[in-house]
Amino acid sequence: MPNREVHARTGAVAGVAYAGYHAWKQPRPVVVAEAAGGLIGGIVGGLLPDWIDTPDSPHHRAEAHSMGITGTVGYLLKQQLPAWQAALREKAHHYGELQSASPTPLHQLGYGILELLFRLLSGFFAGVLAGYASHLALDSLTPSALPILC
Repeated sequence: MPNREVHARTGAVAGVAYAGYHAWKQPRPVVVAEAAGGLIGGIVGGLLPDWIDTPDSPHHRAEAHSMGITGTVGYLLKQQLPAWQAALREKAHHYGELQSASPTPLHQLGYGILELLFRLLSGFFAGVLAGYASHLALDSLTPSALPILC
């Protein structure tokens, strides 16, 4: 049965891959930043189902592990992901332009940090979706599988 470490590692790989896929046509530094966000998001997403339905609870494979509920919610979130990423990339680009136009190093640093934060967030959301899906995929291969509905 997959444990916390397996879910975190698998979620990380899935998060990097999915965030990188969504960022692929962006400039290379953007792909790297979004993939890093995907790494973090993948770990969070890989562990999230067990944070919601804790393994020591009698309701461990309940709502957060339900194929019907998580499949529907995941599908709806996946449909929103491109719009969210476009908005976050636009915000990051805005801060990148402000960084380039800033006269002082302190302002340049601040705007650079904000640009990076929005790029990481763009990848993070993709990573959470992929990490969550990886958790469910691993749990579906266990003897107790996943409930169709909770």
